[in-house]
Amino acid sequence: MKSKPSFALLVLAGMASVATLQAQPPVGPGPGPAAFRPAPPAGPLPLQQPGLVALTTLSGTVQDFTANDESVLDGFTFNTEGKKIVVQFPPHLGQAVQAASKSGRQVTITGSSELTPEGQSMFRLVSLTSGQTVVTDTPPAAPATPPTLTPTTFKGKVLDYQLNKQGQVSGLRLSDQTLVRVPPHLAAQVIAVAPKESTVSVEGYVQPTGEGQVRLQKQQVIEASVLTVNGKSFLLR
Repeated sequence: MKSKPSFALLVLAGMASVATLQAQPPVGPGPGPAAFRPAPPAGPLPLQQPGLVALTTLSGTVQDFTANDESVLDGFTFNTEGKKIVVQFPPHLGQAVQAASKSGRQVTITGSSELTPEGQSMFRLVSLTSGQTVVTDTPPAAPATPPTLTPTTFKGKVLDYQLNKQGQVSGLRLSDQTLVRVPPHLAAQVIAVAPKESTVSVEGYVQPTGEGQVRLQKQQVIEASVLTVNGKSFLLR
């Protein structure tokens, strides 16, 4: 008759097995699509810290003022040493820049070269010096009183579609050059119901010109809330 192993021997054997398992090297991922890959950590990735931006100072002449898709002054073309560059600045600096840099006047600009989302090179203005006048890119001052929004109902014929700098439809341009702003995510549907030459009725608010801004073209800009075409009304949100 065989004797059963003692309890002490069983404990020692178990401890030896555990030690052997701990001594095994970790198993690496095997080949093929079934190989284990650790999951990325949950939550948002840490923000990339911006680096230093090198500033450049250029001297030359202002040639043509440029505007955004609402005709608000936000840049100019600049001739420096025979090269033409595109300069841009925040719209609230429009009045100050226009007064300090009449077309053809010699000025000095400081800023940085950047690429637009469309891959075009442009110069981001930080400051402009014209004689004793210096215009610096500073945040706009808060208005003493909020701008008053004027409700309006307007009727006109669609002459064309307004495109933003990304080539997306951002509004309807009527025959009298009134610009009817529409939400970009509704642009395709608006084009479908309001083709060129169609007559539309618009309910919305007249967009006021902001503090320090300049419109290069005299036009009315309407933020549309309801669009009516051929007796059918559509809510624009």
